[in-house]
Amino acid sequence: MKKIVLICFAQLFIMCGSTKEASTSNDNFQVRDDFKSASENYTTSFLKAKNAVDKNKSVIILTQGFKGEKIVIKQNNKTIYSQYPITNLKKQYADSFSFLNNDDIVISDQYLKEDLVLESKKVSSYKFIYIMKESSNEKSSYKVTLSNTLRPLY
Repeated sequence: MKKIVLICFAQLFIMCGSTKEASTSNDNFQVRDDFKSASENYTTSFLKAKNAVDKNKSVIILTQGFKGEKIVIKQNNKTIYSQYPITNLKKQYADSFSFLNNDDIVISDQYLKEDLVLESKKVSSYKFIYIMKESSNEKSSYKVTLSNTLRPLY
């Protein structure tokens, strides 16, 4: 009887350990389409304004947590974005721009000396990539939401 309890207890620890390892690899990426969406007219005009109507283009939307630090975004070693975005706290929106979703994107936070890589195989099937910056005392991390739904930005 003691052996059975010990084996069950050991099995429980083994299962918990493997679950934690699997969940840490994609903690900062999520896929969501279940939030309130902008109207179809607004979405169409937004995509036209960002020059992102084509299937091979997506839009990066910087949302919460940007406080004016320099953000540089590169694709194929070419700078496609270099700004100092500041989040509008009422709208939870800092900035947005389109990019070709066929190649990887590297987002560099110049202040924190951190990089975030968006692999094309992950993002190419999504039109909108929302990036939120979460700050804590130790360091900052990014939370990326992949979606085909544009949330209202007004």
